[in-house]
Amino acid sequence: MAKTLSEIELTDHNKVSLFKDGALEPLLQLLTHDDLKVKKVAIDAIHNLSDVPQNGLQLIREGAVGPLVPLSFKCRNKGKTEKGNAVKLFCCLTQDGDENTLLEHVGQRCIERLLRIITTSNDLEEIAAAMGIISNLPKDPEITLWLLDAGALEIISTCLTHEGRNASYRMQITENAAAALCRFIAPSNLEWQKKVAEIGIIPVLVELLVSGTTLTKQNAAISLKQFSESSTALTNRVKKRWLSWFCLEAPVKCCPVHLGICTVESSFCILEANALEPLVRMLGEADPGACEASLDALLTLMDGERLQCGSKVLAEANAIAPIIKLLSSPSASLQEKTLKALERIFRLVEFKQKYGTSAQMPLVDITQRGSGGMRSLAAKVLAQLNLLTDQSSYF
Repeated sequence: MAKTLSEIELTDHNKVSLFKDGALEPLLQLLTHDDLKVKKVAIDAIHNLSDVPQNGLQLIREGAVGPLVPLSFKCRNKGKTEKGNAVKLFCCLTQDGDENTLLEHVGQRCIERLLRIITTSNDLEEIAAAMGIISNLPKDPEITLWLLDAGALEIISTCLTHEGRNASYRMQITENAAAALCRFIAPSNLEWQKKVAEIGIIPVLVELLVSGTTLTKQNAAISLKQFSESSTALTNRVKKRWLSWFCLEAPVKCCPVHLGICTVESSFCILEANALEPLVRMLGEADPGACEASLDALLTLMDGERLQCGSKVLAEANAIAPIIKLLSSPSASLQEKTLKALERIFRLVEFKQKYGTSAQMPLVDITQRGSGGMRSLAAKVLAQLNLLTDQSSYF
């Protein structure tokens, strides 16, 4: 019966009905059977039934993660299934899995085995699933340290730079590797950021902004944004030396945003990395997630006191007009970030005069159709443009 369930084509309704009628419990029991062939059939059957979100959540609630962790590796070592279904099923469960459940079952040895699959397997689908598991692991500092100790950074780097990205599973490997990388680049841990920069990842991320899939571009932009948040503190400030009334200083090239000497490796500067143009291009992506990631990265250039110099750099890169277009995005989150960005940009008279007119109509539309908070934000920007008074009912 389990073999039949692993092979038969079923509708989503059939799959949900089978779980409701009690098929999951005996299949989970088969995962603990002594016979490896029985385990394989059970995995295949569960995998065939688990691609319905409702069933996937039930698998997590019923504790399927526990037996799958060791089984993912035992099956691989003792005999080939797995199109690597055990690893793929494990990957599916980690996408929506409870963090506490994953922390309970994923230890240092599990991480080492996942990385071994990535470096030794000839099955691209299995490699993609193993990297997917790593990308879905909780952002727990201990897990990150285990990954670093096991050489995960170098393995992720290899997955990001491998050739043949046009093959579907190779693209999936790259997508998952780009997602896995984000955990190492949190601005709160400068040492981890330095480790990543030292192995030459930043230029690779910039390349992926151009050549990657939409999801890869999104994760590459997220990583670059995290790097960029550290740049101001890391830039090498130029000290002027004065002799009487005469200024003696060597002719050095200062970063127009961070106002110091920047390099890709030392200050993670996205200007030096030539990331500005591809990030601006990404603002025109159809996917709101990719647009938002690129906007977040660009806005790091005008954080805080860098508003004027950063806005100027963005204007020179022709970024202001596509940012204004994001006011018409169907994503409320993206609209809100755009409104907040424009409210800051339009504090500067030159940018208000140059770009204010093109922003008027989408701003008016938001005040008429947007939610309460969005309407208030849009009204605030319109007031900056002298098109509404502070006493307007929109406030």
